[in-house]
Amino acid sequence: MRLTLDYNIPVKNILTAVITIPIFLFFIDSLCYSFQNEINKKIHVLFNITLEANIPTWYSSLIAFFAGLAGLLIVEHYYKLKDRAKMIIWLVISLFFVYMSIDDTSQFHERVATAWSIYVKTTEGAMFSDALHGFESYYWQLLFLPVFAAVGAAMLYVIKTEFRVVKAQQYFIAGLACFVFAVMLDYIDGVDRYYDYVIQQTGVNFQALEHFSRAVEEMVEMFGVGLIFTALLIHRDSLVTPQQQP
Repeated sequence: MRLTLDYNIPVKNILTAVITIPIFLFFIDSLCYSFQNEINKKIHVLFNITLEANIPTWYSSLIAFFAGLAGLLIVEHYYKLKDRAKMIIWLVISLFFVYMSIDDTSQFHERVATAWSIYVKTTEGAMFSDALHGFESYYWQLLFLPVFAAVGAAMLYVIKTEFRVVKAQQYFIAGLACFVFAVMLDYIDGVDRYYDYVIQQTGVNFQALEHFSRAVEEMVEMFGVGLIFTALLIHRDSLVTPQQQP
């Protein structure tokens, strides 16, 4: 098993990139939305951070894949040390980010949750039917969020017990915090009464409020994956060259 990847890019440059790129994509999307009457609709679709199959989705999927690849480099390290337990743990973490990369382009969790909700609503006596009918936001949260939360908690335990570099811990925890915040925004996005309240208080346009809320959510999620990718690179380097910890 050989996955060695040599790179000479300073960590601070990687960190700058994973922070700057989401902000840039958010800015371009905001510009296109603000001048949508003057800009061709197809151009906005290409940069619309709230939609799929465009440049923001490509970046989001790519950075998640890179995080998975960084995890595989850690797997390789423990494979060489014949540490089977840690190798399996990091393989699971790596595959989780590869799944996220696939999910970004396929909308897997949204589509599965939609199919599940239709089945529950149309099947008499189906399990979770009461919870589904009383839930206000998107149904994927009921189906997938417990799994994502369990994976996040497991990763948090791993980094707190294994990471040697404080910065790597901080970046990883900040990345997980970004995901928590993004999920909160996603939940609010699915509850109409929150939008109604904001509109009543501010008079802002509903479409604009919905778009920018979703755009912020996507940007924060990109931040999260980027920070975790950076943390994994730092951790991998600390394992290979502990005397050169950042």
